[in-house]
Amino acid sequence: MRLRTFIADSMTEAVDQVREAMGSDAIIVSSIEGENGGFEVTATLDQRAKDHATSPPSEETVLEEILKEHLSASQKPVETPHTHPAERAGEQVAQTEPNLVFSEATLLKALEDQGVPTILASALTAKAMSAGINDPVNALATALADRFSFDPLPIAPPHPIMAVGLPGHGKTVTVAKLAARAAVENVRAQIISTDAERTGAKAQAEAYGDLLQIPVDHAETIDAMGLVLDQRTDRMGIEAADRREACFIDTAAANLLTAEGRQTLQHQIAAGQQISGAEAILVLAASGDARSMAETAQDFAELGVRRVIVTQLDVSRRFGGILAAAEIAGLSFAQFSDTPYLARGVSAATPLRLAQMLLGQAIKAPLTEHTSPISAV
Repeated sequence: MRLRTFIADSMTEAVDQVREAMGSDAIIVSSIEGENGGFEVTATLDQRAKDHATSPPSEETVLEEILKEHLSASQKPVETPHTHPAERAGEQVAQTEPNLVFSEATLLKALEDQGVPTILASALTAKAMSAGINDPVNALATALADRFSFDPLPIAPPHPIMAVGLPGHGKTVTVAKLAARAAVENVRAQIISTDAERTGAKAQAEAYGDLLQIPVDHAETIDAMGLVLDQRTDRMGIEAADRREACFIDTAAANLLTAEGRQTLQHQIAAGQQISGAEAILVLAASGDARSMAETAQDFAELGVRRVIVTQLDVSRRFGGILAAAEIAGLSFAQFSDTPYLARGVSAATPLRLAQMLLGQAIKAPLTEHTSPISAV
């Protein structure tokens, strides 16, 4: 992926630099506001992306969109370390009263308002209160770290990652986000698309590949997927051993309510594991109710899935279902996704990050006592 980075005092100046150096076809991959002022913009120029204009990725960020986003940012509330994702999306945090003093009752209420099942909410509250930490977010983070497993993906996973899940939960865009994250770090990324059912799936995968300038292989059968994985293994054996590579497999939406759907996915997961050690990871949207999410997670866990990537956090009002799913299915949290953009589209799942999402601004610590911070795990 050929990237260029521009640094300027303002976003407008940075975009002007991009236009002057790379032309109007340049695509902004990421934009960062520095702690001490100034802006860093990373852009790529991919002429082939224009050829796929009929079906571009919805997350593709063009120059005008970046400018609009920056100009509208001044009208948004100032984001604090505890800002709730729903607030960043312009929504109110559901059912939580702001600025309640930290206590067992208020913490329990905040978790229950987030849709956390009562038994689990009570257990987390008891653990948090016994941690001896006065800050509610850090206390809850301690309880989450004790109760759940957090296992983020490295930039270049040692084995292929197979994204599995139900329709509409964001498997394809998650694969693209993981590939973008790898490409930005100069990791040789590859996408394998096995979705032969959804209309436009092939074109969407190709558009992402063109945008990121990485290869996309299509495998409409399990045997075809095996062949592509075999070819990858052979290539890696010939090339330099120290070269970092990453492979991400996008699968068709699974319907585990039917015997055929369950069997098909089970065979695909087993084939990927046997051929190249591929790991199937559940992609699960945060917007469902706790019971449905738990049942879905359990279904995939029965097929050997052990980790989950939680998506659509930016458009979800409650996050209790996330905890219910991981608790019932015994899944480890891998990544969180709370942005529609490809660049930096996934972040490592940590207890502290999850605690911040669950509490937002619902509770504040008393000002009379010293707080003890907990580092992200």
